[in-house]
Order: sequence, then C-alpha cells, then structure tokens
Amino acid sequence: MPALVSADLGFKREILGRGAPDLTACYQCGTCSVVCPISTADNPFPRKEMIWVQWGLKERALGNSSIWLCHQCATCTAYCPRDAKPASLMAALRDYSIQHFAVPAFMGRAVSDPRFLPLLFAVPALIFLALLASLGHLGRLPEGPVVFSKFLPIIHIEIVFMAAMTLSGLGALAGGVRYWRAMTLHMGGDGRAPTQALVPTVLGILRHRKFAECRSRPAGTRQTFKEHLHPTHLAVFWGFLGLVATTTSVGIGIYAFGYLTPWPLWHPVKILGNASGVAVVGALLVFGYRRVADAERAGKSTYSDWLFLVVLGSTTLTGFLCQILRLADARGAAYPMYVVHLVFVFVLLVYIPYSKFSHLVYRTTAMLYAASAPPANGAS
Repeated sequence: MPALVSADLGFKREILGRGAPDLTACYQCGTCSVVCPISTADNPFPRKEMIWVQWGLKERALGNSSIWLCHQCATCTAYCPRDAKPASLMAALRDYSIQHFAVPAFMGRAVSDPRFLPLLFAVPALIFLALLASLGHLGRLPEGPVVFSKFLPIIHIEIVFMAAMTLSGLGALAGGVRYWRAMTLHMGGDGRAPTQALVPTVLGILRHRKFAECRSRPAGTRQTFKEHLHPTHLAVFWGFLGLVATTTSVGIGIYAFGYLTPWPLWHPVKILGNASGVAVVGALLVFGYRRVADAERAGKSTYSDWLFLVVLGSTTLTGFLCQILRLADARGAAYPMYVVHLVFVFVLLVYIPYSKFSHLVYRTTAMLYAASAPPANGAS
C-alpha cells in the first residue's frame, strides 16, 4: 500500500505569514533552479522547496541543506515568469527553521515574537542593574575621570557573559545537531563527522566564496535589487570579526600584560575597533535603506531581519557613544550609556542561536553537510 502524504497546513500558514508569496503562483517551470548561480544538479533549489511548501511537507522542507545554502541573491525572483518570489519563500523557510530547531524551544519562540522583546531586554538590564546595586554604584557614579571599569569592573562583566554565552553555546550546538540529524534523515547519507570538510568550509566562509559566485555568475542582465548584498555582508562580517578581535585583544592586554583601559585612540587595537565599527554601521545603513527602497521588488523584510539590523547597529553606535562621552568626560551620560551598550551586546551575542544571527550556526552546518555528503545526497 503506498504511503500517504501528510500535509501540515499550519506550516503553510506560518511560512506565508513570514513574507512568502502566494504559493499558487508557482507552476513548477523550473526557471528558478536553472538561473540560480549556486544551485547544483544533485541538490537544485528553490524549485523543490516551492512544491514542498505548497504540499505542506514541513519536515522535508526544513530537513534540507538548500534553505541555508541559498545566499538570497534573488536571481530566482528576478527571472520567475510568474512573479512567485521564490527568494522570499527561501527567506521565510530560514526564518521558520531557526524557531523549529531552537533549543530550548521557548527561546526560539521568544526571539521571533515581538511581544517578548521587552522581556528579552529586561533580562540583561536587570542583571547589570543588580550588579551595580551590589557594588553601590546604582545611585552614585565614580568620582574623577570616566573609567568604565571603576563603574562596572571587567571581571564582573566577564563572569556574566561567560555564564550566559556558555548556555547560549550549548543551545547553538544542540540546534545545529538537530538540523544535521534532520538533513541526514531526509537527504540520506550516513551522518558521518565532517572532519575533512571543516577547514575548506571555514575558509569558504571567510572568503565569502559563495557570495562572490552569486555576483560573478549572473544568469543575465536583469536587476535583482540585491546587488549590494555581497559587499555589504562582507563589511558586516569582517567588521563584526574586527570588533570581536578588539574585545579579545583588550582582555588579553588586561589579564596577560596588566595594560589597563582606557587605551589611547592611536593604539592599533583602538584603530581596529573604530574602523570595524564604521564598516558595520556603513553596511547596516545600506542594508536598511535597500530594504525600505526595494521592499516590493526585492522581497518583504521580516521582524527578524529588522531586529538583527537594529540590535547590531545599536550595539555599534552605543559603543561609539561610550567612547565619545568618555573623551568628553561626561560622567552623567557616559556611565548610563555604558550600561545600555552592555545590554545591547548581551542581546546580540547571547541570543545568537535564536535570532537572524543564527545563520552562523545553521549556514555553517548546511555547508559542512553539503561538503561532506556523497554527491547523490540532496537529490531527493
């Protein structure tokens, strides 16, 4: 007796609610997969994803590497003869998959739902306010020049972030494992460890090789309204890594060499941090402008998109404001701004497995699976 297909209509409604277009517009002509610069013969996309969502095949659609291998260049949308916007469907699937694979599940729901936004910010705010109260600094600012470590000692901040990031890291690992198992189940393969593929995959990510292919292998001359994606994403990626390197270097300087903050503006680490921040802010301004200006032609932006842009931008801008207010010796504004900055840093980093930033986890997992799986995998 043939197996029955069980359609999940609730899944279809969820995908439509996350910016996917009218699914009935697609008549499976295959143009989208043909024009995609990075779609492969053994795992073509986004044609099959369109039909899986039409049929409500939730597990099949989510347990596939292609939803995260797609780099959202929107070439498929530009050439679709029915204006079915397959790129928007792929974006909606990625958005939904973050919540689907999240561990713990309530965190995935909380970060994807704007109703929980005040709570997400309240958690770190209360933690840092409690720290200040325990230090006696809640109603009294340190005297003398502005030195943030006098207000909130670095060791206290590191304890908070180390504990929170450990829990966050475990959640990210668990989500990645769930996604890997789903791909193994629905795409075939033996689920072996991708040890040989790890280094090439990481190098490909650092070089943004696939993003470059989206630009260097166009299907034609049609405008996708995503031409900015590669350079701006590269600026955000390397700018963020520069900020991480700056923070790490400061920690090494303090604990390994006793080189206490604040450091002068001409210090190489300070220059790296400021240059990285400028790169991030500049790229985010382009992202934000293009999402508004090209909203109809390039695809609707979701709540998760805007949350990521706003939090990353606010984290960087409040960092700059802390530096400016410290140089101006504005005690009354500098210290409260520092707390605001720490809250944004917490929201950005600790909620990584549940926000749009989780593509660090899921895209890497998908790329590892694709690089380590036999060629036949993904043809289903």
